[in-house]
Amino acid sequence: MAEPSGNELASAAAKGDLVQLTNLLQTNVNVNAQNGFGRTALQVMKLGNPKIARKLLINGANPNLKDRTGFAVIHDVAREGFLDTLQTLLEFKADVNIEDNEGNLPLHLAAREGHVQVVEFLLEYVGCKVGHQNKQGATAYDLAKLHKRPAVVKLFEDRKLFPAPMN
Repeated sequence: MAEPSGNELASAAAKGDLVQLTNLLQTNVNVNAQNGFGRTALQVMKLGNPKIARKLLINGANPNLKDRTGFAVIHDVAREGFLDTLQTLLEFKADVNIEDNEGNLPLHLAAREGHVQVVEFLLEYVGCKVGHQNKQGATAYDLAKLHKRPAVVKLFEDRKLFPAPMN
């Protein structure tokens, strides 16, 4: 039998097939192997499935690997609003302040998309750089305002976590 590939592992992760994933991991497949699209199983996993994330992370998946666009899985999870998976990634030392190619942190993406629970969690997460500016000079607060996410803007304002207006 041929040795399992990154494609097979990524496919099982993407489908959320915990049984197939577990079986493949028992064959000593490289958990950080890239599929044909240059992404690892953790990067293509079903984002709303923290059990898949946990299984991959326990088996040595690197949560801070980036794809060609500069996205780590924590960017995808924050952008899509999956709080439980985000918490799992952080438990396994994912970098809360990892930047994508545009300089956005996971907080920027969650704020831009209006994911209140994710933003609230990240605002309270120790070490999260709330005032970080992306390459366009925008903070997560700025993106929430720009994309008309009033509930997220209110979170920042209630906590006084926004820059004073420039005069």
